[in-house]
Amino acid sequence: MRRNLFIALISTIALGIVAAVAGIDRAPSQLPEQVRVAIVRDSREVDLAIHGKYRIRNLDTEGIIGHGSYLIDSKVRLLNRGILVGMDLYPVKRLRIEATRDASIIIDERPFRGDATFIRTADNHITVVNDINVEDYIKGVLFHEVSHYWPMEALKAQAVAARTYALYSINPVGKPYDVTNDIYSQVYGGRDSERYRTDLAVDYTRGQVLTYNNQIIPAYFHATCAGMTEDARELWNVADIPPLRGVPCPFCQFSPHYHWKKNFQLKEIQEALNLHGFKVGEISDISIIDRDRSERIDHLKITQKDGQPLIIRGKDFRDLMGPNVLMSNNYQVTMKGYYVDIVGKGWGHGVGMCQWGAYGMAKQQFNYKQILAYYYPESVFDGLS
Repeated sequence: MRRNLFIALISTIALGIVAAVAGIDRAPSQLPEQVRVAIVRDSREVDLAIHGKYRIRNLDTEGIIGHGSYLIDSKVRLLNRGILVGMDLYPVKRLRIEATRDASIIIDERPFRGDATFIRTADNHITVVNDINVEDYIKGVLFHEVSHYWPMEALKAQAVAARTYALYSINPVGKPYDVTNDIYSQVYGGRDSERYRTDLAVDYTRGQVLTYNNQIIPAYFHATCAGMTEDARELWNVADIPPLRGVPCPFCQFSPHYHWKKNFQLKEIQEALNLHGFKVGEISDISIIDRDRSERIDHLKITQKDGQPLIIRGKDFRDLMGPNVLMSNNYQVTMKGYYVDIVGKGWGHGVGMCQWGAYGMAKQQFNYKQILAYYYPESVFDGLS
């Protein structure tokens, strides 16, 4: 049976490689070069330093309103008449600090490449957006997503997936930024997060992205699928396309997140539900109603002591309990009086590339294009060759 599964996997990978090298329908020059990353949101003040030459631009008029060669330990605050940078007041709602190529803009003690845009929000808070070259952005992401000691082919696969996801996310309607610097987009740490081997992976794959029907795909990824990745349509309102459908994954068996166990007081769960708008009394039972084809939970039934049931989606239950607390949506429930044991497998939403699976494939000598073709079936490599 294992031999048949292995043959099936190799066949699927081979088909993916054919699709991946079938051709590039979009010119590399059409890919965006910059991404806007929200690195501070809704803050009262921001620590700022600049090591190198810089200039300050009024984004409403595009005019230069200040310049300098060095800025030490300053604050950015809001006044009624504008934005205060150190001791200088600029009568604007938006300004951008543009640094020379070798300079660093240091925001709250973290150095960043590129430029920094300071925005006065409607409720008088400060949002800071790092305007940065896509390749430099990916270098600040990889260290937080995978270990820089991992096999190079796994790092290269992660670089392409992260770049694809970033470019897919560009230009959200009505927002002054494209992505955030946390788990809700991709964790990004700026210049301090760059490492030699992850930088190499970005350089080796420069400009490469995944497309389907000549459109960049949302190349989701997660830590450990524990046996099978998830169909994206089970979680989100996205197109049901082959690259976003689940595939069996025998490659992540050695992940430290393959198995996990959590114990909750029923009162904890009751409080979490009420905090998120569900009116729930004391809980007497939690049971699983159904699962999807990847064995992740579709719906749970939470029964109150008065007999009233609450039916909730497994995805929503995980979100309100905390995605780093309830590590995946694939688990068993065992009631123990006023407590409940949850024994699960995997870490993350399960869609797209399994990062520990990519590690396992790389250890078995699959290259990064084979890894990506497996986890994103029928996707096509696009961009620079």
